[in-house]
Amino acid sequence: MRASAPTLELLVDYYAEMETNDPERYGAYYADDMTLRFANSPVITGRRNAMEAFSQVLGRVTSLKHDLVNVWEEDDGLVLFESVGTWYLRSGTTVSINAFSAFTVADGLFVDQRIYVDNAPLFAALEKEDRADAQA
Repeated sequence: MRASAPTLELLVDYYAEMETNDPERYGAYYADDMTLRFANSPVITGRRNAMEAFSQVLGRVTSLKHDLVNVWEEDDGLVLFESVGTWYLRSGTTVSINAFSAFTVADGLFVDQRIYVDNAPLFAALEKEDRADAQA
C-alpha cells in the first residue's frame, strides 16, 4: 500500500533535518537502540553510533538532499522507498545517486534503517576533491 500522509511527512521532515548536516537534529528521529545497515556493511547498533556513521560521511560534504520517488508502507511500521540522494560537495560539485531503503518506524522513531545504495560515484568525487585540495 502507498504510504500514509503522516509517514510521508515523517520522511520529509527527517530528510530536511539531515540536509542541515547537524547530527543532533537528524539523530532526534532515531530510537536509542536503533539498527542501521548500509547494503552489505556490518550492522551499526545504537542512536549515537548511527549518528556517528552518518556524520563521518556528511562531514565531508556541504549537505545531502533526498527526493522521495516512491514510498510504500506496511501495517507493521515497515516503510519501503526509492529516493534520489543529491550530495553537495564543498567544491560546488553535485552527485546524485539512486537508493532503495527499508525503514521500520515505531512511536514516530526509526528503529531500523536498511539502505541499499552504491555510493561509489560519491567516493570517487570526494577522492578527486581531496586530490585537488592537496595540490592547492
